Amino acid sequence: MFLKNKVVLVTGASGFIGSHIVDRCLKEGAEKVIGLDNFASGLNKNIMHLKGNERFEIVNGDVRDFKLIKNLVEKSDYVFHEAAAKLVNSLKNPRLDLETNIIGPFNIMEAAKDSDVRIIHASTGSVFSSSDKPMKETHVKDPVTFYGISKLAGEKYCLHFAEQFGVKVSVLRYFHVYGPRQDYSGEAGVVSIFLSKTLKKEPLTVYGGEQVRCFTYVDDDVEANMLLAKKKESIGQDYNVASKTRITIKELAEKIIKKYGGGSEIIYKPYKYGERLKPIPDTTKIEKLGFSAKTSFEEGLEKTKKWVEEDLKN
Repeated sequence: MFLKNKVVLVTGASGFIGSHIVDRCLKEGAEKVIGLDNFASGLNKNIMHLKGNERFEIVNGDVRDFKLIKNLVEKSDYVFHEAAAKLVNSLKNPRLDLETNIIGPFNIMEAAKDSDVRIIHASTGSVFSSSDKPMKETHVKDPVTFYGISKLAGEKYCLHFAEQFGVKVSVLRYFHVYGPRQDYSGEAGVVSIFLSKTLKKEPLTVYGGEQVRCFTYVDDDVEANMLLAKKKESIGQDYNVASKTRITIKELAEKIIKKYGGGSEIIYKPYKYGERLKPIPDTTKIEKLGFSAKTSFEEGLEKTKKWVEEDLKN
């Protein structure tokens, strides 16, 4: 209950990870959780269960709106900044990607400059390229997509504001998150997509197949957010967070078909733009703070399958 009597702002609150963070903050006793979302990619159904909860308020707005951000940050004790333009949309609209992923965090940092608010900024493994050895936080940043470039700029701004102005921000880099509420209707979220296709007896499309992923269940990433928020020593630091799972996309497709499939087939196509074959992080730094992924891939896969199955029925 470390958030008791605290006001928390969660940007991207109706998104996959953001909605889980909202739930956890309420569970941790937050007096008020303010969710900010423009619903460009977030889904209202992810927060429908909170309708009528007096401790939760949803604000329809955009992180690019500095006046709004300043007002919300000034009300808050903690900010979990999850709002971002998605990788798959960055090619279609790179300007929106730039504005959301760079101006968004810049606005939050500027609004927090003269306050005591504690901020956890969500970044991504896409700021790295590939490596045969696990990549530490100090590994060279070499993004190969608009999305990776904008997210790298965003986290750089955060760390600069921490160093130069004392803003209490930590950067948390996600790698291949999966779990309930991950949208399976688009091009991102391969676990949910493969599960939905399999349950509908449709073929799975695998682009390439040999790219390695370290799938991390969403609850573990939420736990990492809470851990950094509690640890003063994490201020001004960046952290990779991931499970110990290592599996190729081809192996994932085969596993899901074998486990749930009956009749599903795999269609192979060339690798997509910006695909990284081995974006594997070294997570020693966050483990020294006390983090360890608790959910095995098999357990997380089963939980996600049950959610997808129920969501398809609805």
